[in-house]
Amino acid sequence: MTIIEHIVVPVDEWGLAEGIVDFAMRLAQEIGAQVTLLHVIPDIMSMNDAMRERVIAEVMDYRGRIRDKTGMQVQVRTGEPALEIVKYALLERVSLVAMPTHGRDGASRSSSGSVTEAVLRHSPVPMLMCNEPERQRAGHRLDRLKRILMPVHTAAAAEPILPIIAGLARQFDAEVVLYHDERGVNDVGESLEPPEAARALEECAQHLAAEGVRVNRVQATGAPVATDILNKVKEMDVDLVAMTTHGRSGLMRGLFGSVTEAVLRHSPCPVLAARYRSAT
Repeated sequence: MTIIEHIVVPVDEWGLAEGIVDFAMRLAQEIGAQVTLLHVIPDIMSMNDAMRERVIAEVMDYRGRIRDKTGMQVQVRTGEPALEIVKYALLERVSLVAMPTHGRDGASRSSSGSVTEAVLRHSPVPMLMCNEPERQRAGHRLDRLKRILMPVHTAAAAEPILPIIAGLARQFDAEVVLYHDERGVNDVGESLEPPEAARALEECAQHLAAEGVRVNRVQATGAPVATDILNKVKEMDVDLVAMTTHGRSGLMRGLFGSVTEAVLRHSPCPVLAARYRSAT
């Protein structure tokens, strides 16, 4: 039995979602998983009759176009997008949420927000995300999965995502490159003792090797962590970045930021992320 059994792909703008839909369907075919396409629309019950009819017609047309392209039906939910996606993942026993993102920064991002990042901070299951504008600019292909880059901080942080990475690496005969942040700073800026990070790296390497996965290691440089990871992605021709995040919001997130979100906004390849809780 595979760890990933049900993948849900929220589809809002088809031009943005098409790449991640194709990638999710390829993954599902390889591992024997189910794929569901999900479209979230505003609450039509609060609209007047004319507006409601127009929205329904638009949704039916959109569902028809996607069905023609993919051969798949589209599930429709009403409400706030991030909340409805998280609820669907909980209620339908989803194993993985796969989403595209605009990857906006600065004022454009703060004014429009990011549904993908909002889901990331609250998703009960791992997320596979792809920054489509960045991927298209870089010309990164989604038809291969030969090298996975996994930053390692602590063994506890790696635990939620390590089995998934092992399974994908075996299935696609991919190499896993363990990125060692030897300075010992985790996803939200907490300092770690370097020996703890080194032990985590060794434990992850041993686990993957025991699963028959090819493992490589690369150390951090003096650059900021997110910048360093993005440099490694380009230098090593990485196909997937696998990370964990606290998923914090509010003041803590504003103070420390999120390495995962910073990588996601600029990565030319997909990012697989899972939330974890530290012991403190």
